[in-house]
Amino acid sequence: AADARGWLVHIHAIGDRAVRESLNGIAQARKDRQSGVAHSITHLQLVNPADFPRFRLLGVIASMQLDWATAEDYTLDLVKPYIADDAFRYMYPAKSLLDAGATIAGASDWPVSTPDPLKAMYQAVTRQGPKGVLNPEQRIDRQAMFYAYTANAAKAIGLGENIGSLAPGKQADLVVLDRDLFSVPDAELGEAKVLHTLFGGREVYRADGQEAL
Repeated sequence: AADARGWLVHIHAIGDRAVRESLNGIAQARKDRQSGVAHSITHLQLVNPADFPRFRLLGVIASMQLDWATAEDYTLDLVKPYIADDAFRYMYPAKSLLDAGATIAGASDWPVSTPDPLKAMYQAVTRQGPKGVLNPEQRIDRQAMFYAYTANAAKAIGLGENIGSLAPGKQADLVVLDRDLFSVPDAELGEAKVLHTLFGGREVYRADGQEAL
């Protein structure tokens, strides 16, 4: 009913059964008509590999909090002992979803976790934590993460025509960083600082000691 009205549906699903049922619901809505609405499923801690290609086929955005993709007490001590090994190896399966053609959008789930996309990018690229690396084969590259937190995040909230990239007619939102994130070592991704923030072409943030743009 929501799809038929053109409403954007954003579903929170952590386990693989929740993800599958969400995809099933969207598949049912798409059965007889294509609304063109890019619905999204967020969290996606566990996804059955059989469902990876369904995101692309159904036009569903994978909205992920990859700041959580880390080897720590929660993932290794509170989750791993209670799920199958085949499920654990796909925890936060960013690379598998990307390889299957899914659109990955960056999300924070703030205030549960950090709203800083730079820290989440670092985590997605390294998957490094205090207890090692969580499923290194699921690392995702920097360019994919930049799209995740810009164009794809805009698409996930239905504003892809207005924000998410710098183009004529779009809102002039941008940040100036203190380093080139495409060339620095992985470790520096999480240390990057914002020097200026412009929203709608107007400066709304300036780091101490920085001259106004």
